[in-house]
Amino acid sequence: MTKVRPIWVVIAILVIAVILRPPVAQIGPILDLIQSKLSLTDTETALLAAIPVLCFGFGAFATPALARRFGENQTMVGLLVLLFMAIAARPYLGFVGLLVGTTLAGLSIAVANVLLPTIVRARFPKKVVPLTAGYTTILAASASFAAAFSYPSASNYGWQMALELWALPALLALGLSFTFLSEKSERLVPETDGHAGDFKLISRSPIAWSIIGLFGIQSLGFYALLAWLPNFAIDSGMNPSDAGALLSLMTVVGVPVGLILSSNFGRFKNLAPVGALISMVTIAGMVLLLLHLWVPAVIVIGIGQASSFPLSLSLISTRAGSGRLTTMLSSVSQGVGYLLAASGTFLFGWLAKVTGNWQISVSGLIALTAVQVVAAWFAGRPKVIQ
Repeated sequence: MTKVRPIWVVIAILVIAVILRPPVAQIGPILDLIQSKLSLTDTETALLAAIPVLCFGFGAFATPALARRFGENQTMVGLLVLLFMAIAARPYLGFVGLLVGTTLAGLSIAVANVLLPTIVRARFPKKVVPLTAGYTTILAASASFAAAFSYPSASNYGWQMALELWALPALLALGLSFTFLSEKSERLVPETDGHAGDFKLISRSPIAWSIIGLFGIQSLGFYALLAWLPNFAIDSGMNPSDAGALLSLMTVVGVPVGLILSSNFGRFKNLAPVGALISMVTIAGMVLLLLHLWVPAVIVIGIGQASSFPLSLSLISTRAGSGRLTTMLSSVSQGVGYLLAASGTFLFGWLAKVTGNWQISVSGLIALTAVQVVAAWFAGRPKVIQ
């Protein structure tokens, strides 16, 4: 099999990262529009907001089995085929079709989320930190771009076309993913009892559970605000266009800070103080949100969240003692973490809709982020799961 230059593999990884957030990020700013056009109930709307993150959780658990059966490279190509088809079809099949398409897209993204750290570690073992910094920065930037242009594109071309536009970059990512096939995937768990042994080791590790807590709570905060911040702002008197811009500001402002910080995680022997400080920055931003200081709030939250996400992925890649354990740690961390995020995203919006009070939901996020401070401290200590 002909090998390709490593630069093309790097480009493939980065372009794949481009498409792993917009199918989720673009829905929040136009939820009210979709609800109106499809005559959805509040519960259906909350479900549509939460289902992608729920899929992130369930899909993550399936990743080790898929990678063992097909290899991580072939699995990634297959996922991108499914993702392209889901993005292209979901806007035109009514609520059920939108829900099913979003579910398939979420499951595809979930497995890709777990596989990327493994692929990076396997192909570029000496460049894990900078490559992780690069693709996590792109994840944040593409989410920001999708959030910023979702409402304007929906206003100009309709919500269906706004969702459809991301089929093109998904097709490009699919084409580039064939560069992965230039090298045969190794079976991740050749031993028959390897999977069970790895899971047992991860499930009994305090380090792993600290990483799960960090990943899960920071994901909950990000996706809850990604889905519901525009509604919060609109209900407080802001027009929809400005509310979408507010969400975009939150997601984009932390990108340069997150890139600079995550590129230098390898310089810190002990990441515990860094993780705790990042989490406290997020808390400060949420307090400002309670006070309706919109712009300062989203700037501070954006900095905190854009730093905590690459931190959690870097810990997944560096705290496991082998590539196989990296896949299992990534699977469990993202599986449990995204299920927590999905339930929290649903409850955040549902509680606010039922009570008519967004302050209660934001206060709950602040309390959970205080737990994240503790999880980040224990996860960041210089220990490895063996």
